[in-house]
Amino acid sequence: MRHYENLVIVKPTLTEEEIKNSIAAIEEVITSNGGEIVARDTMGMRKLAYPIEKNPRGYFHVVYYTIEPSAIAEIERRFRINEELLRFVTIKYDSKREVKAWNEMVAKANKPAKSEEASSEESAAS
Repeated sequence: MRHYENLVIVKPTLTEEEIKNSIAAIEEVITSNGGEIVARDTMGMRKLAYPIEKNPRGYFHVVYYTIEPSAIAEIERRFRINEELLRFVTIKYDSKREVKAWNEMVAKANKPAKSEEASSEESAAS
């Protein structure tokens, strides 16, 4: 099993519910091909450096997972077919140094943000 990261940019014209369904479909493609999703990082709506398909913005989502290398071709094929995606990139982490960096990014993605911690502590105190 190798370590991978996928950054996908979803079309901004979709509703919030459609974006969630699209992200769920992306994650389903990974798990149906034998992958194990370790962490997710929702970056939200962001401005693009240049318009893609006349869209100045995009919804960014990062998925960290482990999978056999032979399944990557099928995952990327399914991503290319998906018309709701503006762009995607698959990054392979191979060497010990890269895997260590991948583990640090996973830990950072799994750690809740400080603003979320503060709001949960305030609600627990009341």
